[in-house]
Formats: sequence, C-alpha cells, structure tokens
Amino acid sequence: MSGNNTPETIWYLAYGSNMDPKVFSGRRKIKPLESRVVVAPDYWLSFDINGFPYVEPCFASILKMDRSRFHDIKYAQEIHARTKYGQDFVWDEKHPQHPLRSYPPVLQGVAHKITLRDWQLVIQSEGGWGHDVPTGYNQIQIGCKIMDTDEQISAHVLEARPLSVKSHCQPSARYKNLLTSGAAHHGLDPAYQSYLARVVPYECVGIRPRMARVIFMAVNTPIIFAFAMMFWRNKGKTPDQMTTPPYWIASMFDKASRFSAAVHDCIMEPIFGSGRCSSVEHQIKMREQIALELKDHSKTRTEKQKAREDEVDKAEGVALKVVEKTVESAAE
Repeated sequence: MSGNNTPETIWYLAYGSNMDPKVFSGRRKIKPLESRVVVAPDYWLSFDINGFPYVEPCFASILKMDRSRFHDIKYAQEIHARTKYGQDFVWDEKHPQHPLRSYPPVLQGVAHKITLRDWQLVIQSEGGWGHDVPTGYNQIQIGCKIMDTDEQISAHVLEARPLSVKSHCQPSARYKNLLTSGAAHHGLDPAYQSYLARVVPYECVGIRPRMARVIFMAVNTPIIFAFAMMFWRNKGKTPDQMTTPPYWIASMFDKASRFSAAVHDCIMEPIFGSGRCSSVEHQIKMREQIALELKDHSKTRTEKQKAREDEVDKAEGVALKVVEKTVESAAE
C-alpha cells in the first residue's frame, strides 16, 4: 500500500480468454481499473499449453521470437507447429515478404491495470492455483507498446512452463471464440483479428475420436471434477472470500494431469487418433469453411461459430455434455 491507502497496481497482459470481459470480469470477478490494447513486439501468440485432449486440446501461451533464426526453415516449421497448426505452412524464398509471411503476426493483447490482489487471483485461476508446481505458467514481465501511441509499459504476463508445452495442437472452437470475441470487444488491430479468425479449431469428429473422448473423459472424471470443484467453490465470491487449495492438492492434480497426458500420447493416440489436433483431411475442410465464412458477411463470426459447434454436437449424449461443460467452465 502507498501512503494514501491507494492499492498498488500493475499492468497484466491478457492474450487469451481473459481478453473477453465475460470471462475476466464476469466469471473471474476482476474489474480492471483501465484496459489498453498493446503490442508485444518480441512475442507471438501460441496454442501449445496442454489441455484436455478430445475436448479442450490446448490453451494459449506466448512464445518469444529468435530473430537470428528467421531464415531457418526448421525453426519456421517449429513455430508453425506451436502457433498456426492446422493452417498451410508457407516457405517461398523468392517471395518479397519472405520469411516474415511464414510466421504469425507479433503478439497483440489487452493490458489490464489491476491491483496486486487481483493479480494473485489471476495466478490462482490458472494452473497450480498459485502454487509452484512443474506445469502451468511462469510469471514474467515483458515490454509492450500501447497501440497507436509511443507509450511503453512493462506488463506482467503468464508464459507456459516447458513441461506444459505440446506442439501440433489446435484450440477448441469454443476457446477460439473467446479470443475472437475478446479481440473484437477491445478493438484489436483488424489484421490481427483476421488472423485470429483464421485459426483452425479442433473438432472431435469421426467414430474413433468420439469413442476415445468418452473413454478418456470417463477415466479422467475425478481429475476434471477435482479441478471444477475448486472453480465452483470460488465462483461468485469476492477476491477476499476466495480460498486456495493446499499445496498437496495442487501437486496431486499436477501429477495426475501429466499422467493423463502420457496416457493420451502412449495409448489413446496410437489407437484412436490424436485428441489434440484434427486429421489432415478435416483441417483442409475447416480451412475452406473458414475462408467461405470470412467472405460471407450475412452472419457475424459468433453466429457462424455457434452454427458449427451445434452441427458437431448434434449426436452427443447428455452425460458427455455435462462433463464437457464442467471442463469448459474450469478451463476458462
């Protein structure tokens, strides 16, 4: 606290679901004192933090650039697998915009000015509930520039820890929609919004992936509900009323999550197919569908996204949807 009893504040950079006010202010109950659109010139948005395969395959993180390797095709492929998987990989040394066109645009997001107490709440709402466990996010500070000004700020941000990183992942359609709606709400650069709109989401289609989802979620139900229990326990409470689980619970959840990821990688994926990305054929289909939707101005992007989600969900059972909603609520 300062001498005039004004709470100390920081800038927190939101680049994922926390850009969306219905998540940040609605579900997390955090009211920023100020919000500004910013650019982080040394970073990209990535979709490479391990989630719940077959439902919420991954979540957003940030990835620092290594400009000295921009002309290395292997580096470009590695970045593509962590930031733009599902989209076409382009590499044309004769193109006038080579090699920048092979990489995503620089990171944009929303810098929220919040109190230190609310920053602790942000940390608790992410992996580990604020405890120092091997997976989840690291807390770092990066330089940002406020959009359309020369003002520079240092923002606190969450970056995926190495044990949480998985490449070749696609976010769910639901998660993508949170990013696009948050970006539209705050008025991020139109070109960046267009980039987010072209993200190819994961969809669990086909008999084998759907079977795998039922099996995988049944096996992981205790983990899912343990996570959701802590979420629901604090839902609707003020920051002063919220409780943090003890370290042993966070540690057990961390170990169970890593074991679950290993089960997917070693058993489920070889038999049923990946729960982190769609088939190549479906990725192509989705790219074509997204391109057509971007040309169709008769519906908003949210309406188009909702129509696609409804189509995918038609044949699913009630019990599975209940578990899915639990995952979605906890994941946000």
